[in-house]
Amino acid sequence: MLKLNNYDFEFGELFEESPITLEIRLKHMNDPSVGVDTKKRACWVLSEEYKELACAHYVLENYNEAKFYLKEAAPFAYLTGFDSELKGHNNEWTIQGELNVALLFGDETIINKLREHADDFTTSSVTKKAIFLYDHLLIKIGTGKVLSTNEIESALTEAKSTKDKDVQQCIVPLVEAIKGLSIGDNLLWQSSIDKVIAWHTDECKYGDFKEDGNAVMSLNALSMAKLGKDMHGWQCQTDSLYLPLYLIND
Repeated sequence: MLKLNNYDFEFGELFEESPITLEIRLKHMNDPSVGVDTKKRACWVLSEEYKELACAHYVLENYNEAKFYLKEAAPFAYLTGFDSELKGHNNEWTIQGELNVALLFGDETIINKLREHADDFTTSSVTKKAIFLYDHLLIKIGTGKVLSTNEIESALTEAKSTKDKDVQQCIVPLVEAIKGLSIGDNLLWQSSIDKVIAWHTDECKYGDFKEDGNAVMSLNALSMAKLGKDMHGWQCQTDSLYLPLYLIND
């Protein structure tokens, strides 16, 4: 079993109760008589339940199961994050969970739907503009849109000027990774992923990720690694349990 942070998955209870939860919530989604509010809640529960199962199996080193459940999570991550009728409450940090799962594990239909939101999606609240600008860069480049030099540099300037440790140590290198992808700079891309993983590791050991089950893997860094592979054929060299590169290998 991998020891990645202090989160207790309570595996026995999770594996016993999740099939019941999934069955009930899937029925809600498939029943035309169920109201929007119930479907909205069902979307969120299904997205979170599948992600928790994926992370639990990853910690248990059941790697195929982890990948399976992330793929199962993808359509519901899209719905609860971006669907005009079913999306729930998110801020500029939390939306990254839904966005990365949808980009990494969604099929072509999901990617196409995300592309429609690339220019105008909003979150329920924004505390740091720099993070929201990164989210917009990610959804655009992740769905195949070409980023302008100006929007990358504007996001980078905003991030670098934001007096916040997490923005400096996570968002700045993520934007720099996107810049590396856009200009074909492998060294900038690779070094930026290394910085994101260093920050993520510290957060799991000493910070806000100590008790976060979803933090056993860095999906932001994984998205950067996948984009490097898809856009340029680059192979990420970062060696970390928080970056399960097998997930982006077909």
